[in-house]
Amino acid sequence: MKWVSGDVDKYSQSKEYVDTAIVPLMPISLDTNFKSTVAKGEFIHYVSTELERQLKGRVFLFPELSYLKNDNQVINKMEDWKNEIQKEFKHIIFLTSDESIKEKKSDMIADHVMWLPTVPLEHMDEQLKRKLLQDQVEQILNILLQSWNK
Repeated sequence: MKWVSGDVDKYSQSKEYVDTAIVPLMPISLDTNFKSTVAKGEFIHYVSTELERQLKGRVFLFPELSYLKNDNQVINKMEDWKNEIQKEFKHIIFLTSDESIKEKKSDMIADHVMWLPTVPLEHMDEQLKRKLLQDQVEQILNILLQSWNK
């Protein structure tokens, strides 16, 4: 389910089954690594969208949390999101390809951050892109299954 009004209605009717929130993290930077930063966000967007598609009815995909790459307050924002989202969802996953999040994360959100290495998709054949995204989603599914079984 996604952050759209039609899916919110579906969520309201079946919230006992939808226990996992996914929040993609979207770094913003216009410095010399501009294209690399965009590629990281693009990759996370595709992975989170595919994850939601495959787990529709079990996960809720929130809008991307955009932040300036050098923003030292991003961890505080993630903690605020976690505090709000955990009122409704048992499992919360922040998806990112930003190494700085991996380094900055606090104890409060450490277990909720899933870092994925970026794979540049720009010049990739569509079929190869789908296969790569499927492989990433399968790895995330394995992690989610472990956390759901705890």
